[in-house]
Amino acid sequence: MQYLIPILFAVGIGYGIYYYATHQPKKITGPSANQQIEDLKEEIGAADSRIKQLDAYLEEKAYEKYQQLAEQLLPQLSYIQGRADTLKKHISPEIYQRIQRKVQDVTADIHAQLYNLRTQNAENTKSSLEELAPELLETIHNIQTDHEAILKKISQSESNNKEELTVIHQSQMEHYEDILEGYLKIKASPKDFYNAEERLSSAKAAIEQFDLDLDETLRQLNEADLRDFDISLRILTKKETNTEL
Repeated sequence: MQYLIPILFAVGIGYGIYYYATHQPKKITGPSANQQIEDLKEEIGAADSRIKQLDAYLEEKAYEKYQQLAEQLLPQLSYIQGRADTLKKHISPEIYQRIQRKVQDVTADIHAQLYNLRTQNAENTKSSLEELAPELLETIHNIQTDHEAILKKISQSESNNKEELTVIHQSQMEHYEDILEGYLKIKASPKDFYNAEERLSSAKAAIEQFDLDLDETLRQLNEADLRDFDISLRILTKKETNTEL
């Protein structure tokens, strides 16, 4: 996979600061442009370390770890792209273009790899579900659909805590996957476990509730997208009321 570090150190972020000093663009409010560029360098360095770790996971065939780290990295790449946009007038065009191109290439590579892994996992899980737990097929399908929609919503949001939200969601998914794995093990051989029927019933209820919880999470994320809509609607409604008066 391609790395991000050469963007800054092959071309030199110093030239970007020089470009800022000589072209004198409008002043950025808050931290100075130099400080924001330094912060961007640190963010790129952290992302680069994660990209290298992803390559190591692929080589080790540690696909579950790859998927977890990749889903944390995607919002970080989106953040880097956004910060580069904000600092566009304060860094050289060459550096800006290289950042954007590298982020896009790395993001595309990750999405392609995740798609391959999810397709493989989905086929394996579907075979087990069809054989052992057909009663959960629809629920599992809904959970997977919501899971992907939630990750997409988080990565596209303007929130400053994308990475934290992704980690929280991924942690919830891990608990769900543990429950599903246990459910399938008990279903495969209930006589080998204590209180099999009771535990199966509890696990099934927990999985169905998790499906409902993801529905609610997705609704909340969708509602966040409509805040501007609601504000505009209230303004227009108020104007119409005042006009009638």
